[in-house]
Amino acid sequence: MSDEEFYLLATNEVEGKNKQPALWAKVVALAEGNQEKAKYQYIKKRVEQLINERVNEKPTFTKKSVNAFDIKYMPVAEFSKLVSISENQVVKMIQDGFYAGQIKNNFWYVDRTEVKKEDWLVNTASTYRKEPKLVKKEFIPVEEFADFKEVASEKVIQMIKDGFYQGRVIEDQWYISYSEVDDSSAVSYAESTGLFSKLIRGELGLAKTYWLYQFSVTVIVNFIMKAMSSVESIVILMLGYTIYGIPVLLGVWRASSKYQGRKVWAVLAKIVVILSWFGLAFGLYIISTL
Repeated sequence: MSDEEFYLLATNEVEGKNKQPALWAKVVALAEGNQEKAKYQYIKKRVEQLINERVNEKPTFTKKSVNAFDIKYMPVAEFSKLVSISENQVVKMIQDGFYAGQIKNNFWYVDRTEVKKEDWLVNTASTYRKEPKLVKKEFIPVEEFADFKEVASEKVIQMIKDGFYQGRVIEDQWYISYSEVDDSSAVSYAESTGLFSKLIRGELGLAKTYWLYQFSVTVIVNFIMKAMSSVESIVILMLGYTIYGIPVLLGVWRASSKYQGRKVWAVLAKIVVILSWFGLAFGLYIISTL
């Protein structure tokens, strides 16, 4: 039954002889005896009751025959037992879009394939019950990562904000990208395999990508260029820097988009990238005229 039908049912009740006595007495008292105001209050509160009853209603099959719907979907009560989550929580997750499900005959059902999603959970079922949203294995709680790295959780969170680690907030709790976990805690993230690939994808963090791979290299190149006297050497250096700079600037841009700290730093970094693109283009133009 839809919300509109609930309103119709409540209106018919208040206009007829099937009013809920306790509820009617309450709204009349709140309206200080004003019958018209009491009717509006009755409809509003009665609809709230009906919606809550629909959500809390235990789903059961109303017929013995089995059809395609029964094969594909299972009652919320059954699913709730399998995943160790309350029925109300499961219904809320369906409504939020984290489980595939629907209402039939005023009862909630879950797509049977959703049972496999338990493989995506980061932690145990107790952790899952605390979080109404699904957390795929691509993210793990900061506390687990901090224990693995033997550092304080607060430090890890600050490093996420600074762009050294990739992470995000899910339901007021910090999580860190599963890719940040190394097989060896003695090897830093920047020294792991596929460094340049991670750099281009913006996975090394904004601070590290910009200051170490873009800004510092640019300063060194400018210093060397000023010390050169040969035009040919300057041209070779500029070409090499351009080849290096294009993927690095792409990495800075992507790292800015993933940055979880203050937005102003991400915006400023993107402005620098745009200006640097113009600088590279101008440098190539100068080279072509020599």
